Amino acid sequence: MIVLGFWSSLKHIVKAVVRAVVRIVTTVIGLVVGIFDFLLGFLTWPPKKLRLQIFILSNEAGPLMNPGDLTASINYARTTFKDKFNVKLIAYSKNIVEIIKEPAPAAALDVSCDWGALADEFGDAGEFFGSHLAGWNAIPISLTFPITVFIVNDIKDKEGCSLGPLSDYITLDIDGVKSENTLAHEMGHACNLWHSGTKSNLMWKDDDRGNGAKWFQKNLLRSSRHVLYW
Repeated sequence: MIVLGFWSSLKHIVKAVVRAVVRIVTTVIGLVVGIFDFLLGFLTWPPKKLRLQIFILSNEAGPLMNPGDLTASINYARTTFKDKFNVKLIAYSKNIVEIIKEPAPAAALDVSCDWGALADEFGDAGEFFGSHLAGWNAIPISLTFPITVFIVNDIKDKEGCSLGPLSDYITLDIDGVKSENTLAHEMGHACNLWHSGTKSNLMWKDDDRGNGAKWFQKNLLRSSRHVLYW
């Protein structure tokens, strides 16, 4: 049993390291592709695209929510990204919201953020999320760098979580869905943006935020590897 446990732990570590390497490589590629927008992104021209895939997790009782429950959050994100950054959100697959019907492991249903989320990468949660990423898994199968959103039951002390530009996915819990601006906010983190001290800004830390964007935020977001011309 000790030997089996060792190899299981080693497998998790290897998979987590592979995912980290893939993210670093794709980030470097994105920086090369996005150099124009890093310098001139404040012009928000020409239009760009961001592909999004949302997965609703299930527990033993079934899906955590219905796809229609995400309509307000998706519409808010679409409007904000288009109006503030001239970035069009499009579905990565046929349906922007899909349900993963197989019950998710407990570690993926109730997750942590910040350093806790990094630790989760080396466990069952990280393995589950990594195996369901849209567009990328252990090896690249797409050059569109979509953002995958996992709807979980609860995020400790948070409503949404992103590990920033190195991450290919974000998590949003049930309360985060109810707060319609949280999805757009966490997508901002995934696209190079950090918290703002301005309450009217999309990146204000609390959910009473507005959807404003400063000129340099436009440069940073449009230069993200997730935001493309094709």
